[in-house]
Amino acid sequence: MHRSLVRLASLLLAFVSLPVAAQDTSLIVLGIRSVEGDEELARDLTGALRQAASQVPGVQVSQADVTLTQMSMVHGCDEPDAACMAEIAGELQQKRIIYGTVRRTGAGAQYDFALTLYYFNAESGQIEDSLTDTIPRAMTDIDPLRPRATRYVARFTNQTRYGSARVTTNVPGATVAVDGNEVGTTNEAGAIDIPDLTEGEHALAISADGHDGYEGSFTVVADERTDFRASLAVDQGTNFGWIPGAALIAGGAVMFGLGLRSWGKVRDYDSQASELAGREGGVSDLVNRLRDDGMRLEGFSPYQHALLATPQGSNACRGEYRNFDSFEDGLQADVRSACDDLNKHSALQYVFNFTGLVLAGAGITWLIVALTGGSDEADEAAAQRVRLTPMASRRNAGLHFAIDF
Repeated sequence: MHRSLVRLASLLLAFVSLPVAAQDTSLIVLGIRSVEGDEELARDLTGALRQAASQVPGVQVSQADVTLTQMSMVHGCDEPDAACMAEIAGELQQKRIIYGTVRRTGAGAQYDFALTLYYFNAESGQIEDSLTDTIPRAMTDIDPLRPRATRYVARFTNQTRYGSARVTTNVPGATVAVDGNEVGTTNEAGAIDIPDLTEGEHALAISADGHDGYEGSFTVVADERTDFRASLAVDQGTNFGWIPGAALIAGGAVMFGLGLRSWGKVRDYDSQASELAGREGGVSDLVNRLRDDGMRLEGFSPYQHALLATPQGSNACRGEYRNFDSFEDGLQADVRSACDDLNKHSALQYVFNFTGLVLAGAGITWLIVALTGGSDEADEAAAQRVRLTPMASRRNAGLHFAIDF
């Protein structure tokens, strides 16, 4: 019995609606349902939606004060689907229905409102569109709700609405493009006004000489101006300041490698001396043989011949090699060549290793300065203080490295 009375009341309310012109599409906004009982918000939002819909050309809005809760109860559908909405549309004799639900976003004292709206087309029998939005609790009075309702209805009824935007940057004369189309440049204050933008999201690109470009987006609200601010960073350009530092480190590695090579050569000569000193039976017989005939001893290196011809404890390869005059010519040449080689590597092992460490240290310092934002002037001054000079002679080759402090 109660259900029949509700159905009868709904029908009576539907008949109160104004006559629909033949060329107009009839539409009804069912009273928004509030899950937590925020009825004042539901009434204000419903009223704002009905007023917005009445402004759409070609749409005749029913004045029947019917709610979603009432019609759901009559038709037994707590969550109305397309079939249920088709029954409601037929009963109310409407071609379009806007309906929805509002609920709180939280259970505590701090909450906003989540709105879900639907748009039903009785002619196709389908829910053709839906949207969700969050309404701040501070904006639930009727006046703040009107622009929102206008946007909702415009979306459902395919009405194009326009707004404007003001884009502000930190660079005067910056070129601004919206949705890929250039719209102008910023003025002396770094701002540009862009009129007649369709509501919704738009892509934004800003470029200026000497600055990094900006790419982003902003949202235009119908009948309102959107203010958007973007900051352009100064273009630092490609940083090549690290290249000299890397070159110095590479050069240091090469020099240190050469030093290790010379160190290995010296160690080889030391091993030959140790081998000779550890010979069983001593070396006196070898010394006598070498002193008597000056001929090459089988199985011994030229450096070991130099050691045998030098008093014990003396450096065999220092001086003018006077002690080697008694050797045969071929042996004498080999001994002096071995001594030249030992003397060279004895010096180069320190020179190369020290130079390699200095170069690597200078390169690391250069890299740190370059990669942490050292100025071009500082990089140029540092380059002027560092000097690498190739040098070569008949017997030696290398790099001359110098730093001015």
